[in-house]
Amino acid sequence: MKQQIKRKLILCSVVLLSLTMSFTIEKLDLLDGTAAVFSQREKRSKAAANEYVIKAEFDSVEKLLVANEKISYTNMSDTNFQAIYFHLYPNTFKTKDTVPFDEGEMMLAYPKGFEPGYIQITSVESNGEALNYAILGVGETILKVNLNQPLESRSKIDLEIIFTVKIPPSNGRFGYGENTINIANWYPIAAMYDSRGWNLEPYYAIGDPFYSDIANYRVYITMLPEYTLASTGNIIKRENIGGKALWTIEAKNVRDFAMITGEKYKVLEDEIDGVKIKSYFIDDTYGDLALQTAKDAVGIFNKAFGKYPYKQLSVAAADFFIGGMEYPNLVFIDQSLYQEDHKDILEYVVAHEVAHQWWYGIVGNDQVNEPWLDEALTEYSTLVYYEKKYGNDVKENVYKNMIARMYQAYHVPGTESKEKIYKSLKEFDNAREYQALVYSKGAIFIGELRKELGEQMFFQIMKVYFDKYRFKHATTEDFIKLCEQISDRELQDYFNKWLNYNQE
Repeated sequence: MKQQIKRKLILCSVVLLSLTMSFTIEKLDLLDGTAAVFSQREKRSKAAANEYVIKAEFDSVEKLLVANEKISYTNMSDTNFQAIYFHLYPNTFKTKDTVPFDEGEMMLAYPKGFEPGYIQITSVESNGEALNYAILGVGETILKVNLNQPLESRSKIDLEIIFTVKIPPSNGRFGYGENTINIANWYPIAAMYDSRGWNLEPYYAIGDPFYSDIANYRVYITMLPEYTLASTGNIIKRENIGGKALWTIEAKNVRDFAMITGEKYKVLEDEIDGVKIKSYFIDDTYGDLALQTAKDAVGIFNKAFGKYPYKQLSVAAADFFIGGMEYPNLVFIDQSLYQEDHKDILEYVVAHEVAHQWWYGIVGNDQVNEPWLDEALTEYSTLVYYEKKYGNDVKENVYKNMIARMYQAYHVPGTESKEKIYKSLKEFDNAREYQALVYSKGAIFIGELRKELGEQMFFQIMKVYFDKYRFKHATTEDFIKLCEQISDRELQDYFNKWLNYNQE
């Protein structure tokens, strides 16, 4: 099987999705939302600890971003810090040896040939005082900022980083193509510090190697006025200054900040439950389908899991060969899906990426060491979208052709005990294994868990899980314990059987 995707939905078997998809099926009502989750539900929304203010100017000719980043960083651990670490993801794109693409994908990622992308740090200061720093890690993707004095627990420090970013000609998360400039994972972002210490994993080629805490952002970006911009957060204003456009964007309680821009964008808008939905598309085909799918998905997931807490969500067609990718309030969708032959898969990918707004975007997890947690829930949530929108027959057809069939193509009977869903990105041998186990078998497991617990109990648990861990990080153990607590059942062995997960 030709592997063109290591992270997102494999686009083989595209035609299978439409076998029994009848749009005459009446929409099902969702849970009426009256089931009591807990008589006294916790609303423990975590306030963002860190604040980013980024001022950047985009050079459309050289494809450069020249930027100033001010970070108000709070040490939320119980340990004093001698240094603070940041991820420098753009440096992954410096060489062919470190880019997050398989050899067979290079022509898709770099259709006009490889050119490097990178981030160059000019200076790091705190209150006008220069700080020593070092560039470390695989592909020079870690910035270590040495502090002049220890940062005590619960104390705050203000940092300023001057940097330049070179955007490569890559049709991936970070890069540009014929129509769009994808500006994601582009600035120095604080590494997570948890019970294991600093999380300094590299930019793996498989999966989403990102793990970050919520933060507040204020971003100012200057570019030529002919560009249309979609981004994380809310666009506060667009001003014309000196022949250029200055965009001011504000985003609160988000795990990352991404943008995408292009000169050919057309935009459609709609609204549901007080959330503005925007569809950015390039050609005149199926921008409306992407918009309707996102709108319906938000409505369905609002009722099934909990209310989307932001004011907007944008779906942007992109020069992006990997299918789809989620960022807070923004998803990238492969532009090639916006055509008649792929419209069914377009709907699937958009629904999947919108579901990620709930699982990883709002309820966070360590995508490097526990990638199954958000991906399995997201893949299964995609089935919930079809079930609630079109009915159970369509949902079962999608399940058989997009999930069960994908898993069966990988599965060898009798090897279930070796199919470990619960493992880190570096433990997967290839993208095919990751897709089959994390996405497909993970979604199969969530479906079986729903049967095991019962309809009402399952969705009750999902609502409490969302409510309890919104703007926080959850672990596999947290999810298991919550399932046990609400269902009043012992489920550790059940999870262990499916995930090959053993509590340490």
